[in-house]
Parts: sequence; C-alpha cells; structure tokens
Amino acid sequence: MSELKLKKYIELKKRVEQAQQEANKAEGALEQITKQLKKEFDCNTLEAAKKKLRVLEKQGQKAKTEFENAIEEFEEKWDNEST
Repeated sequence: MSELKLKKYIELKKRVEQAQQEANKAEGALEQITKQLKKEFDCNTLEAAKKKLRVLEKQGQKAKTEFENAIEEFEEKWDNEST
C-alpha cells in the first residue's frame, strides 16, 4: 500500500471511530431521556410524550385562565369594597 493510501486509510479510520463515538454518545443520551420520560410521565415512546405534552399544555392554559378569572373577581370585590 502506498504511503498516500495508508495516510488516507488512517484518516478515514479515525473519522469512522469519531463518528462511532458520537453515535454511542447520542444513543446514551436518548436512552437517558427515554428513562426520564418513563419515570416522570409514564411515556414509553416519543409519540406518547408528545400526546402527554399536549394534555399538559391544555391543563396549564386552563389553570392560567382560571387564575386570571379569580384575580379579576378578587380585584373587583376589593375595589368595590374600598370605594
């Protein structure tokens, strides 16, 4: 094998090893996130997590609306009583 081909081979091998390390790191991160979703939200798949997110967003919006209504009622009651 010529020296040029050997250098190219070594460079390519190094790139492949780096790509494999990055893939392993990404796989580990994905596994960790999947475990966290299962533990915190009982979701086994990305689709289940998205569905849960939509439900939680609706609940959050409903709670926000109820809170804003309660504040308005409170302010109206106390503004009327103080005048």
